Amino acid sequence: MKKTNVILGIVIAIFVICAATILVVAIMQNKVEEKIPVNVNFETLSSNIEEVTNLDNTKMQNISKEQLQEEFNINPEWIKQVIGVKPYVNINSSMYVIVETTEENLTDVKNAFKEYGNKYDETWKDYLADEYEKVQNRQIGSKGNYAYFIVSDYAKEIIELIKD
Repeated sequence: MKKTNVILGIVIAIFVICAATILVVAIMQNKVEEKIPVNVNFETLSSNIEEVTNLDNTKMQNISKEQLQEEFNINPEWIKQVIGVKPYVNINSSMYVIVETTEENLTDVKNAFKEYGNKYDETWKDYLADEYEKVQNRQIGSKGNYAYFIVSDYAKEIIELIKD
């Protein structure tokens, strides 16, 4: 009787280990890999961002490569293309900049975004509390060769649009 219980226990243990292994393998195979955009259509992306954010374009100005150089200290040679808007007047902190970088300068662009973010933080620190909170929650990152700087209540949605 004891021998039967020991064998039964071993069989059950082997079954549990096999089932757990199969479950782990199945989960790993179904894991969704993040898409890295190869070619992002910036016109479409800009339109989609406008729909999601409802930014009042009459109060926003487009950001150009020249402004990236002047305000963000980003060398225009590092940038293939750019879209973005920022407020004309500092009554709203919402803005976004998305750039396609050269492969070798992605880190340089992200570092420039971080430095600009620190300056932007100083601008809003003692001004409007709600807007300052948005600035503090800014998103700086990259996806493939695309770097972004986003200050918005809709930052997560904008980032998702970049990934699609």
